Amino acid sequence: MLGKKVFYGWYIVAASLILIILDGLLLYSFGVFFPYLNEEFGLSRAAGSSIFSLRSFVLAFSLTLAGRLVDKYDPRAVVFGGGIFCVLGVFLSGLATKGWHLYVTYGVIIGLGDGVLYITCVALVSRWFIKKRTLAIGIITTGIPLSGLITNPLTAWLIKSFGVRNAFFALAGIILISILSALVLRAYPEDKGLKPYGEDEQEKSSVEPNQKGSQNNNDWKALEAIATPTFWLLYVMYFFAFITFLVVVVHLFNFAIDLGIPPLVASGAPAAIGLGSLCGRLILSALLTEVLEKRKVLFICFLLQGSSIFLLLFIRETWAFYLFGILFGFFYSGTVPIFPTLLGNFFGLRALGTIYGFFGSSYSVAAICGPLAAGYIHDATGSYFYPFLLAIFFCYVAAFSSFFIKTPQKIKKEIVSASS
Repeated sequence: MLGKKVFYGWYIVAASLILIILDGLLLYSFGVFFPYLNEEFGLSRAAGSSIFSLRSFVLAFSLTLAGRLVDKYDPRAVVFGGGIFCVLGVFLSGLATKGWHLYVTYGVIIGLGDGVLYITCVALVSRWFIKKRTLAIGIITTGIPLSGLITNPLTAWLIKSFGVRNAFFALAGIILISILSALVLRAYPEDKGLKPYGEDEQEKSSVEPNQKGSQNNNDWKALEAIATPTFWLLYVMYFFAFITFLVVVVHLFNFAIDLGIPPLVASGAPAAIGLGSLCGRLILSALLTEVLEKRKVLFICFLLQGSSIFLLLFIRETWAFYLFGILFGFFYSGTVPIFPTLLGNFFGLRALGTIYGFFGSSYSVAAICGPLAAGYIHDATGSYFYPFLLAIFFCYVAAFSSFFIKTPQKIKKEIVSASS
């Protein structure tokens, strides 16, 4: 046993975890920078949120492009190139002197680069694992909550200790070092002379090496998958899930500051989301999904995730912020790895990069309109009550939508004889 080699797919998992932590860093850090950027550049909540919305608009195209690139090209080059864009975007944000500079540096440049960090990793890990695929995806997607646990206090401390601009420079340096993990990535198990983890070793593959990823006769083409009602139901559910999540993540720190909570203490509430998510991934992804049908897990998680937001609406104590963060993160975490797992189960792996790349644009659509709408509602009402109430509604809609998920059926085209 001591001489048994570790399956290379687990190295892919480790590298992907680091890269997704970077994706989370770009997500969570904005919420901490948000009030300071608004103050320095004289921006309203809606105007400040629109920087994040522009990034998300660009990200929608970047995600779709990343999915196509990872299906065709070496993922090492794709991910490393995108990471360099992120480094430049964060570094240049620290040099911004006018508000519109942030729209270019944070909105456009980071939006272009960030698309490769999450989608590429999920698609690759799905190819490397048949058995324990949900667990593997659950592990790498812990990068988002793990980043939330680290990024919020770290960013708040950097800003307090060194100022906003130097905090941007420090985060750019962290990203530059971390993207070296992209060099570990490989597109397919065949690239290392291996088979996907869990594939029956007695089953002889009839596929030649130049047919990577196409051994499953049930694999769907991307356009076939996108045309199904099941795909669009999952797409809408994912949209509702992330519009809830992003309204909370982008505005929670500002909400706490408005209540007079000190910045370092306030940063603990978003960090608590990360802590709750880490616990949730272990329990919900690794255990509950093995016992309950995935659709039931989605219902439970969405219902309780939305219900946790009532703590923000009616209790204005610091402990309630932390309890909310743990509960919200715990139940949110159960939904994230289930969606790519269902897509892989329903549509196969050959075009999963393209399919999931398009599917991921639902996140971008949520990110474009969710935080921006919350900012506008706050500016109009002077309160976060209605944005958070709307977030609860979206979570409940996603919960009850889970009852309508059905396995799609591929339409077989009849071959018409030309004989007369």
